Amino acid sequence: MDSKPNTTHTHAELNDIARRWLLRPESGRGPGCKVAFTEVGAVGDGERADAWGYRWGSEGGSVLVESKVSRSDFLRDRHKPHRQPMHGVGLGDYRYYICPEGLINISDLPDRWGLLWVNKRGHVKVLAGHVTSSFAVPTLWNGEIVERHSLRDYAPFWRHESDQDAERGLMAYMLARVGDPDALLQEQRGYLRLNAQQTSQIIALEKAARADRQTIARMRRTLLKAGLEDPVLPTSRGTPVFMLDEEAGNASS
Repeated sequence: MDSKPNTTHTHAELNDIARRWLLRPESGRGPGCKVAFTEVGAVGDGERADAWGYRWGSEGGSVLVESKVSRSDFLRDRHKPHRQPMHGVGLGDYRYYICPEGLINISDLPDRWGLLWVNKRGHVKVLAGHVTSSFAVPTLWNGEIVERHSLRDYAPFWRHESDQDAERGLMAYMLARVGDPDALLQEQRGYLRLNAQQTSQIIALEKAARADRQTIARMRRTLLKAGLEDPVLPTSRGTPVFMLDEEAGNASS
């Protein structure tokens, strides 16, 4: 029996959960993307992704995640132009749906699509997709694990033909939104230098304050030994001694 769908998460919340999952390393059952964005698309009126990430290097590629908060939204998705075979290719070498737990089942999925369930606490459960190919599968013998083998060889079966021109345009557009990377790096270094300077100043001020407190403590001990009152301590009437002396001086003048 299918579990009752959990609809506690909004579309925007699912997008953010998907972005964070895209950045999750393989060891944490994620795709290990190096960069990830939400609600992005190539320039023009083409496909827009709820979440999209890219992993470079060996076994790299792009990963698309579509967020669905209702069955009707999911069913409409398959009729989008970029989902039609005659359209050609779309975003994502690997593609996933993310939804509240129980909303979409594996039997509902289009060919080679993965599925992520999100429970009420925001935890992601991977039900299908190329990420499952990196899970270690135990081999049992007489009830004991004798070895673990990976299903990594099956990852290519989940792969789609992606629109690389559109994805290059998407990356260029996102880079343009960020601005000049070298200028941002220099600005960041400037902030780090300023932070280091201010930290040094704070440490110096705290050191001076400790020295002042030690000096005040020594002076109070000296006054106590001499039998004199501390001029900055309150009297029985609640007014510091030095203020009484000052008022007396003003009266006599």
